[in-house]
Amino acid sequence: MHDTITVGIDGSAASVNAAAWAAREARRRGLGLHVVHVDDIGPGRRTGLPELDVPAGRVRDTLNRARRTLTYGNPGLQIVSSSLMGPPAPALVNAARESAALVVGSQGRSALEGLLVGSVALAVTATAQCPVVLVASPRPRRHVTRRTRGGPAEPVVAGIDVDHNCDEVLAQAFAAAALREAPLIVVHAWSVPLLADTSSGVPEPEATKQAQLAAVVGRWQSKYPGTPVTERLVHATAGHELRRASQSARLLVIGRRNNPGRRLGGTLHSVIHHVTTCPVIIVPHD
Repeated sequence: MHDTITVGIDGSAASVNAAAWAAREARRRGLGLHVVHVDDIGPGRRTGLPELDVPAGRVRDTLNRARRTLTYGNPGLQIVSSSLMGPPAPALVNAARESAALVVGSQGRSALEGLLVGSVALAVTATAQCPVVLVASPRPRRHVTRRTRGGPAEPVVAGIDVDHNCDEVLAQAFAAAALREAPLIVVHAWSVPLLADTSSGVPEPEATKQAQLAAVVGRWQSKYPGTPVTERLVHATAGHELRRASQSARLLVIGRRNNPGRRLGGTLHSVIHHVTTCPVIIVPHD
């Protein structure tokens, strides 16, 4: 159980990049890889239009090519593949129900899907019971110069809300940082009250928030003493701050309340639609 990472392939550049990331992550964590392609057309629903049906066939062929490429690039990694039919999001969620994570490209294979910024990505993020990793299309690599070579390691960034249970998010973030030997930045964004009354001797809101942040991070810091941690309390909207922090991050980890029927919040929508510089792990939690 939870000994496999599942990745969805649809032929897009983002999904190919997602499969490569998932393979590296599976090797890093000592897990197997399950590569899944979902055909949402099916043999009985061909349109008869070559410009639509032929590309669909090419995408299905991508599954075998992806498995060969991933096997070649990751010797020793146990890889299985599946070809499923039906609506992509439910099929992927079902395929990953016993997985440690479900990895998908944050954009689809067509220009329209790209404009919608991944309807499948949004659906699996909202319904999967395991962590979902969104991986964008590959971006041009930054040229390595004397100034950038040997610089500090790119951090893992975790966005948390100290007013709610965030242990699942911190567990994922600390483990990811430790595996990568990377520093961890834990961010809590909050809004300053219009009127802060301290005349009664009650601590100022900022001091209270800082103490809460230190307490929740401290519980996990003791389990990962070798991981450098920076606590960042900021007066800003969470979505804006996480987008900013992601620009220099190796990985961004955030949470999603695991309540049936609950919609994705504004912070998640902001991150999903705008973070393209690093993979994003969305962790469901109570």
